[in-house]
Amino acid sequence: MQFFKKAVVLLFACTKEKNEVFALYKNSRSDMVIPKVTVDTELLQMNNLTPLQWKELKQLQGRFRVLYLKLRYGSPNTYILLAYVEKVLAHVEWIVPAEKIVRRYNFVTDNSYSIIACLTSGSSRGLGIYPSQIQKVAESDIPAKMFWIWASAANVQSLKGIRKAGGVKVGEFIRGKLPKGCFSRIKYFPEGDK
Repeated sequence: MQFFKKAVVLLFACTKEKNEVFALYKNSRSDMVIPKVTVDTELLQMNNLTPLQWKELKQLQGRFRVLYLKLRYGSPNTYILLAYVEKVLAHVEWIVPAEKIVRRYNFVTDNSYSIIACLTSGSSRGLGIYPSQIQKVAESDIPAKMFWIWASAANVQSLKGIRKAGGVKVGEFIRGKLPKGCFSRIKYFPEGDK
């Protein structure tokens, strides 16, 4: 009986995670962030990635993660940023239109995009790649008035990078999720409403 109770708790226990939410406005960034290495950036509509780029993306982010992101947020208006260091994929960002993400993240506004699923390879961390690539998105020709980006409140390095790129904190949300993240619920608190 004790085993059964533990199994139920593990299966249905909800974890909570606090995330800080930032806005990046088109062409209103802070000082230009220059990475410590040469970075070659490609910002492409999802449908324009080559088979080789998809393979590299899966190697960095994982096959199942890429499949999930593609199915959940993929559209002709979804963009993917690929940043290469010495011809090796070192960083990725998914840039998703509001209509594809607002159902889960109800604070996202019309005519905006969200920068999600950012990942820098372990060997390329600490080189200024993350904030420089966030700035590239904010300066791009993507048809958005603003960009949303968030990170776990515990992820100090990501928060630092977002601020360095010119992100302005606009709120936070608590994400309650079941194990494996299959189902989650977001409760958003705009800055000043706490």
